[in-house]
Amino acid sequence: MPSRVPSPGPTPATDRAAAPLAAPADPRGAPGALLAPVPLRAAELTGGPLAEVRRRNREVTLETIYRRCEGCGAIDNLRRAGGLLAGDPVADFQGQYYADSDVHKWLEAACWQLAEDPDDARLRERIDTVVTVLEAAQDEDGYLNSYFVNERAARRWTNIRDEHEMYCGGHLVQAAVAHFRATGERRLLAVAIRFAAHVWSVFGPGRRPGADGHPEYETALVELYRATGDEAYLEQALWFVEQHGAEPRAIGGRDYHLDHAPLAEQREVVGHAVRALYLYTGATDVVTEVPERTGPLGEAVTALWRDFADRKRYVTGGAGSRHEGEAFGARWELGDERAYAESCASVAHFQWAWRMFLRTGAGEFRDAMEEVLHNGLLSGIGLDGEEFFYVNPLADNGGHRRSPWFGTACCPPNLARLVASLPSYAFATDADTLWTLLLAEGRVRAEVAGGTLELAVSTAYPWEGAVSIEVVNAPEGACGIALPAPGWASAPAGWAVDGAEVEGEAADGFTVLRRVWRAGEVLTGTYPLPVRPLAAHPWVRAARGRIALTRGPLVFCLEQADHEGFDVRDVAVRSDGAWEVEPRPELLGGTVVLRGTGLARPAPAPDAPLYRPADEPEPAAERVALTAVPYRLWANREAGPMQVWLPVASADGA
Repeated sequence: MPSRVPSPGPTPATDRAAAPLAAPADPRGAPGALLAPVPLRAAELTGGPLAEVRRRNREVTLETIYRRCEGCGAIDNLRRAGGLLAGDPVADFQGQYYADSDVHKWLEAACWQLAEDPDDARLRERIDTVVTVLEAAQDEDGYLNSYFVNERAARRWTNIRDEHEMYCGGHLVQAAVAHFRATGERRLLAVAIRFAAHVWSVFGPGRRPGADGHPEYETALVELYRATGDEAYLEQALWFVEQHGAEPRAIGGRDYHLDHAPLAEQREVVGHAVRALYLYTGATDVVTEVPERTGPLGEAVTALWRDFADRKRYVTGGAGSRHEGEAFGARWELGDERAYAESCASVAHFQWAWRMFLRTGAGEFRDAMEEVLHNGLLSGIGLDGEEFFYVNPLADNGGHRRSPWFGTACCPPNLARLVASLPSYAFATDADTLWTLLLAEGRVRAEVAGGTLELAVSTAYPWEGAVSIEVVNAPEGACGIALPAPGWASAPAGWAVDGAEVEGEAADGFTVLRRVWRAGEVLTGTYPLPVRPLAAHPWVRAARGRIALTRGPLVFCLEQADHEGFDVRDVAVRSDGAWEVEPRPELLGGTVVLRGTGLARPAPAPDAPLYRPADEPEPAAERVALTAVPYRLWANREAGPMQVWLPVASADGA
């Protein structure tokens, strides 16, 4: 198991997060943290599919989202609220009442990107523009929301269940922390501090009870504590988490809002998928910081994770099965074509898994991060970097396509902020070991026992399994390099140093190699990546009698664009069928595909009856060639049907 991440001990408030270089969600020094991320600018992704996604995010997506926030009026709403633009802030308001949150999320994404590219003058100008707008839009008492101004000001905090003031404020705080960590400037942090002071003047013991109807503010308060060292924010975060389900019920007592029972007593994942996963994320943050005061809450987040991971998570890592209410369904209710699996829920899943990993060091959570990232999360962004999925189904008849924007535009900037900060999630450290979480080409520099360990990683993962790690710099004493031993792997990768095999120590989903390293040594290993057909629990009705094709962390699908003469919805495959892996550098920006065969039923005639006698023989199926592509890349070509779960043909091929 990892050893506890070293605590910095008593420090001035402004140094609590080693500001300004601390990474997102950095619990360094927290009593419940076993690991901590490497600081900003200490890790970079230099090649492969994750680096390509980040390049598009930097060059296309961030500017695209900024222009759309301008075009839809979200930034102008704030300008009018602050007196920087003529017009009536109420009569001229555009979009949804929570439109501010899209601006805040874009700003957070831009700040994480600026941390990597501090000389990007255009991005800096965009950020400074928005920060100035937010400073102007803030009231003297600290309140900031462009919708609840002028005659609507009387409605402030009157409907915290539905009107998302805390949700918007939470994203404001997170943007402010990102700005502080990326730039060292306190302008936006001061805005966040004033906003938090205002909220606490309204809510709290002896004042108003209340729980955030759309959780987000809880984890933002923990981030504000980590950025400032002011323990008052941690106390506030704990209070707001404990308000969910407290008596009297502040937001109606419905399980949809996670208010049906105290969170410490909840054991089943319910309600709106994004709200639930955000709340569990914030609760995990609180448990990490004050484990001695939150024992039952810690038991709850562990039990809730088990319910989610074992009964309510799609094979792609997607979360939330119901279109009605964007909600979780019953256990094992995981339909394919009707899957909702909102992109924001995938971001929340990744964020929760990350915090659970830092708290426990368990490889299961690293695996979850990898699974949702490479499948249900990155599927939300088109290869053009300009169009997005809100909903991520596992089957489609050909009508579901990405969109440039949405009336509720939460997903595009949410995806952008995760992608912008991705290097911070690739590595973690404890006292004497550097832990690799995301296998990707890149570099990392970390402080471990005795000094600095710097590595350069070369790999084409997940297309290929070979990994080569050069030791660029190493401390004089022994230290560890921990490498994933994924749950999907039939056996851990074997490792060698300069060609000589080395034995590692197994550590809950990782192999730890501990020795005195020398600059210039090269550590090599290969992850076997066989094709693995998966079957679902028999109570997952949409997948009964079907398999999903996986290879390493990737889930594959059949897309009509690769097939002619038959419909991929009419295909059946053998569960033990042979699949060949074929590199396709020219396809979909560079990928691998799976090539195999299946049986395709002839398409029914247009005038075929809706129902027929069950004993009437079906037309004979014919053997056809099949090409499966990674799910995250679907819907980037011409429209057509798509399937993840494939019917299994009988042993005699019928």
